[in-house]
Amino acid sequence: MRHTVVVMGYGLLLTLALAIPGLLVIGGGLGGSEGLLLVGFLVAALLYFIGVLAMAVILPVATGNFVRADSIAAGFDRDVLSSVGTNRTMLMAVVMAFAVNIIVSVGATVLGFTIIGYLAVPFLAFVGQSAIMYVWARGFADAYEEEYGEPPLAPTTGTGGTHRSGQATTGTTSSVDEQIGDSYTDDPSRSNDTDDDGFGTSAWDDVGDSDGDSGQR
Repeated sequence: MRHTVVVMGYGLLLTLALAIPGLLVIGGGLGGSEGLLLVGFLVAALLYFIGVLAMAVILPVATGNFVRADSIAAGFDRDVLSSVGTNRTMLMAVVMAFAVNIIVSVGATVLGFTIIGYLAVPFLAFVGQSAIMYVWARGFADAYEEEYGEPPLAPTTGTGGTHRSGQATTGTTSSVDEQIGDSYTDDPSRSNDTDDDGFGTSAWDDVGDSDGDSGQR
């Protein structure tokens, strides 16, 4: 729901941009001026095309930054929008996502010719949207790291999108929301707390172990 607020915010901006030529169209129609009416339609079509292209670039960046900071305001961060949105890696991700969308649309059209295929369209749409979101996420993460020198989400911190772990304890389990530091290099008790990718393991991984370990993380 909070992400919908971000999307609606940009949709409102696009609507306001189209309101100006819309007034020209209305004015031309009421005044009987065919020239003003034609100009209004042409300007509206041009602004709509530009707006769609802008939204195709802005929304992935706004969504990625919203997830990174877990804040609606981050979705409207002009510095991130201008830097990451113009990054070549991010632009390539936008193009790739657009290509995926075309492939899914064509596939859905072909499946729609049969009853069985038509029933499969929602599943294809889900897979396609998941693929698009993945491309957006990878593009944003790589572009953000190129621009700011660090990944948007560090795998061993308590930032949203990763496992959160508290300090090592024996015989007790700490809250998954407990904040931690950025590194456990000097803490030998953390040796078994990360997987091969460096992400913290879940507190639930140790529940029910046969060796009797009572939640040590």
